[in-house]
Amino acid sequence: MDVELQPLLLRGVIKEITEVGVRIGVNGRMGVLSLPLRCILTDKPLELGQECEFYLSYVNVL
Repeated sequence: MDVELQPLLLRGVIKEITEVGVRIGVNGRMGVLSLPLRCILTDKPLELGQECEFYLSYVNVL
């Protein structure tokens, strides 16, 4: 399949912070995103309820 993937900018709110990762509730009832802390880029300390944004695209199976 030859489709050009274009990432979309989405927003969410931090719902849970652990020693190893963060869970982000995606706005618009799109689900929950779980990420390791090494994937989070910030200069501020993480807090519950903080807004964040990220890019998301479809998955292209090779």
